[in-house]
Amino acid sequence: MIAEILKEKIIKRPNYNKLLKNYLDSNVIKVITWMRRVWKSYLLKNLIQDIIKDDFTTKNNIFYINKEDLEFDYIRNYNDLYEVFKKFLENITHYKKIFIWIDEIQEISWWEKFVNSILWTYKEKVEIYITWSNSNMLSSELSTLITWRYIEIEVYPLSYSEFSIFSVKEKSKQLFLEYIKYGWLPWIFWVKKEEKIVFDYLKWIYSTILLKDIVSSFWLRNVYFFENLYKYIFANIWNIFSAKSISDYLKWQKVKISPETVLNYLDYWLKVYMLELVKSVDPDTKKYFEIYNKYYIWDLGLRNSLVWFDYKRDIWKILENYVFLELKRNWYSIKIWRLQNWKEIDFIAEKNGIIKYFQVCYMLGWEETIAREYSPLEEIKDNWEKYVVSFDNIDFWVSNGIKHIKIYDLENIL
Repeated sequence: MIAEILKEKIIKRPNYNKLLKNYLDSNVIKVITWMRRVWKSYLLKNLIQDIIKDDFTTKNNIFYINKEDLEFDYIRNYNDLYEVFKKFLENITHYKKIFIWIDEIQEISWWEKFVNSILWTYKEKVEIYITWSNSNMLSSELSTLITWRYIEIEVYPLSYSEFSIFSVKEKSKQLFLEYIKYGWLPWIFWVKKEEKIVFDYLKWIYSTILLKDIVSSFWLRNVYFFENLYKYIFANIWNIFSAKSISDYLKWQKVKISPETVLNYLDYWLKVYMLELVKSVDPDTKKYFEIYNKYYIWDLGLRNSLVWFDYKRDIWKILENYVFLELKRNWYSIKIWRLQNWKEIDFIAEKNGIIKYFQVCYMLGWEETIAREYSPLEEIKDNWEKYVVSFDNIDFWVSNGIKHIKIYDLENIL
C-alpha cells in the first residue's frame, strides 16, 4: 500500500499540507474532519510522501488503513484493527517513530479503544492522524472518547485559487462562473466536464451522504419527506427563516410536521457538514435573534445539482454563499447583524480580535443599489474595515471609509 502511495501523482493543497506538517512531533491526535470528497485521503497520502522523502527509513514505520478501500473491508472493530497492527509491528526495523494513518475511522466500531491504547503504550513515539466524514461524534463527545489530547483540523472544499490550480486554468471571470456552478469538490476534475455528467456525479455524492451518514446513522424513517425538506431548503437557502416558518409552509402544502422535527432534520445536515447555520445578532445588545437566521451550503455544486440552477435567478445568493465560505476558510467567526431599522449587514467577521464588515450584491450599477448596499455599513460608527463585495468588473469609489472590492479579488484581503 505504501509503495502505491509513493507512486501516486497528487495535486497539493499547500495551506493544508503546511498545517498538517506543523502538527508533526506534537503529542496530540490529529483529527481531520469534513464532508466526503474534500481530499482528506489525499492530504494524508501527500503527507506520507513528504515524510518518506525527508527520511526514507520511515517507510516501514507507516501504518495506513483506508476504510473506503475493499482491501480493509474485513476490519470491522477495534480488535480487528489491533490484530492488523500487531502484524505491522513485526516488520518494523526500529521504533524511532511510528506513523498511524486511519482514513474514515468512523467505519470501525469502538475505534477509540485502539487509539487510546496505542497512545498510552507509545506516547511521544507515535504520530496519529485520523479522518472521518461526518460529525456524529461532536467535539464535546470526542473529548470523552479520546482520553488524550487532540486537535481537530477542518478541511474545506476548494478555494477559487485552488480551483484554478486543479483545473490548470488561469483565473478569469469565466473560470469563476464555472467555480460557483460546479462547486468546490476536488473530485469533479476526474469527471468529464459536461454539465449532466458533473451534476450526476454530485448527485451520487449527495446520495452517499444521505444513505451512509444520515439514514443509517440517525435511523431516519421518512426519507422521502426528508429529501423534499432538504430540496426546499436548498432552493431557498440564504433566505432568513425559522423552523416555524418552514413548518407553516409545509402545513400550507398539507404536510403536518412540528418545528421541533424540522430542527432535528436540519441538524442532521449540519452534522454531516452540508449546511452551516449563521445566527443574526443585535449590534447594540449583542443578543442573538431566535428567528432571523440563515443557512449556507458548504458546496454549491451539490446544491446546484439538486435544484433547478439558473445564474440569472440565483447569482446574488450564490455570491453571498461564496463570501461566507471564504470567510470560514480563513478562520473567521461569522454573524449577521440586524440593525434596529431592520437593515441587515450580511456578515460581521472576526478573527484574532480584528473585525471586518461585508455587504454582498450582484452589481453596483445604479445609484439606488449603491445607496442600499452602503447605507447599513455607514450606520456602524467604529473604525473597523468595511467592504461592499460585488461582481462588477470595475472598482467603485471609497465612500465614508467603505471600500468596494470585486468578488474574485476577495481572497486578497482575507
